[in-house]
Amino acid sequence: MTFVYGILGLGLIILIHETGHLIAAKIAGVTVEAFSIGMGPVLLHKTIKGTDFRLSLIPLGGYCGMKGEKAFQDALNNNEDHISGDADSFYGVHPLKRAFIAFSGPFFNVLFAVVAFTVISMIGYDFYSADNRIVIATEVYDDLASPAKEAGLLTGDKIISIDGKDTPYFSDISQCVASSPDQTLRIEVERNGSLHTFYVTSSLDKSTGTGKIGIMNWIDPVIAQVDEGSPAFQAGLQEGDIITSIDGNEIDNLSTLQKVIKDGKGTYNFQYRRGQELLSCIIKLEEGEDSGIYFRTEKHHTPTYSFFPAIWQGIKETADLTGLTIKSIGLLFKGIDLTQAVSGPARITKMIGETAEAGFKAGFSTGLVSLLNFLSLISISLFIMNLLPIPILDGGLILFALIEFARRRQIKPKVLYYVQFIGIGIIILLFVIALFSDINYFVHNAAG
Repeated sequence: MTFVYGILGLGLIILIHETGHLIAAKIAGVTVEAFSIGMGPVLLHKTIKGTDFRLSLIPLGGYCGMKGEKAFQDALNNNEDHISGDADSFYGVHPLKRAFIAFSGPFFNVLFAVVAFTVISMIGYDFYSADNRIVIATEVYDDLASPAKEAGLLTGDKIISIDGKDTPYFSDISQCVASSPDQTLRIEVERNGSLHTFYVTSSLDKSTGTGKIGIMNWIDPVIAQVDEGSPAFQAGLQEGDIITSIDGNEIDNLSTLQKVIKDGKGTYNFQYRRGQELLSCIIKLEEGEDSGIYFRTEKHHTPTYSFFPAIWQGIKETADLTGLTIKSIGLLFKGIDLTQAVSGPARITKMIGETAEAGFKAGFSTGLVSLLNFLSLISISLFIMNLLPIPILDGGLILFALIEFARRRQIKPKVLYYVQFIGIGIIILLFVIALFSDINYFVHNAAG
């Protein structure tokens, strides 16, 4: 079912995009000859006001076929110096109307994101996160760099804001840092009741394109769950137990526990508190074996908004995510690993499906919020990518239409033809990178 959900989700985004073209074409006076929900063989169809509306076999997006779209190829074949068309055809209307039609597809994608975030703001959702206390990563993993430590931050510090943005939860800290690679961050810290300011320059993780400052979240060693049949379960540990030490090493957070047993294999003496009792047990781990313990992180609920404030929240979330996506595209030119950072259609379909499947198992509202969040991210990415001034994309059509408007005459079909070769080359290159990335991802997961 994972790929079924994924195909339906990705198809919905493409369909919304094509619906934008449909509505804009109607407004601009261009005849839409066919509009299909789905691709491939037509199952059902009905002509309404000159447009053949179709339901096609393959539930992957759809298409919007406008009158005169083949006029470019006809002009090229006939060696003409301009593209002719009827007044109600794509190349027969004013170039600004053509730009409007091209822009409306991506615009509907970003409009979907606004609607989705509006719905999310009205529903709200639960999330789990540690508070804003931190652990310096080098205290657990010796081989990691920590710009935070070099700047003077210490384990146990509470990061209360980054660049003026409040960070009450570690998830807020992660988001701020991840979205700001290779940047100097102004970090406000609470330490022993007093405030301190540090300037930390984040590093760029070239495998993911995200920022890192070498910190981990502080999680108290309170057991939330013990897997049945695991070494910890067999040793008698239970939900609510508080681990106090291992082999005489004091345990004050999850990271110190990880440091003590990071090699995995071995026999460990756990001391823990259950209510008022101080108890101990022996846990034996084989190489690579997990103890089966899960530690408690607090559940929080986002604020919920009434209709009009929710719309404003939807606009703000969309604007923030659009800015972050543009910044992420810029990182492609900073030497990041494209095979890790760029996802193709197969992996995107799988991720959409997994998000939907896992979310709806947790409840309808949780599934809806998870799915809308992910679809919004994909929609905004399509909005930005489609507006790039690359021939054969909507952005290329807009650029050519604006050039034609400024010059007051059409660009010659042969010129467009040769320029499109560049665009096709770029698209093929991106497709090959995405395809290789997907293959690498699936092979790696299968091997794992």
